[in-house]
Amino acid sequence: MRTLLHSSRRGRREKGIALFLAILLLLILTVMGVALMFTASIEQTLSATETKISKIFYAADSGIEYASGMLVSTVDYAGGPMPVGVSSHYPSTSTPDMAVTINPPILLGYSMQHGEEFKSLGKGYDPNQIVEYLYAVTSTANSTTIQASKTIDADVGAFPKLLAIPE
Repeated sequence: MRTLLHSSRRGRREKGIALFLAILLLLILTVMGVALMFTASIEQTLSATETKISKIFYAADSGIEYASGMLVSTVDYAGGPMPVGVSSHYPSTSTPDMAVTINPPILLGYSMQHGEEFKSLGKGYDPNQIVEYLYAVTSTANSTTIQASKTIDADVGAFPKLLAIPE
């Protein structure tokens, strides 16, 4: 009888420990799950912020590229807003979500291509001489949709191509 009573008590203690270990394991798994959900939420927020920053940066960069193209084709380009559809506008929205503005370019100077001969034609210079003009260009992109703004300053070298009607 003594043996039966002794084994019965030991079995009861083991059942209590198993329940305690099961609840402890469940608590640990719950804490790990909540921590993983919190980490995933933070990562999603950081990813969304990085996407916003990238979009606004590339919109401002498109302003620099646009100004470079305009300085090559139009000698008297004065900057201003980029046309809708050229900068980063989403086509699905009725109003543009990003506005890219280019400040008037500042002529920093000009240089002749290395190895080119300087040609004088008396009072003026040879119009066929290849000269690179260096401009300081500033492009600013603003978006109310993604609540971000970015300004890029760049030095742009341009070889103006004056268009003329052949005779």
